[in-house]
Amino acid sequence: MSAQLDDITIAKVGKALRQVAEIKETYSERMATASSENERQELVLEAEDAAVEALDEQGLTVERYAAVLTAAEEDPDLEERLVAAARDG
Repeated sequence: MSAQLDDITIAKVGKALRQVAEIKETYSERMATASSENERQELVLEAEDAAVEALDEQGLTVERYAAVLTAAEEDPDLEERLVAAARDG
């Protein structure tokens, strides 16, 4: 799949990857201090919405994002390109 992905797609997925990681970190901290299971569930939903919004901002669907990440698990060159894009983007 790596050869099929252009630099623009790699850059978008890389930027989204960084944003999603930041969202996970932020919401993990908030969930650690949540006072109830209900509050934790609300935070999970907020985090999911924020992640989907980050993908939307990059013009990606959840399915496309997941497909690229899955392909990167089996393609070290693609994984390296994504990591570089996440770092640079």
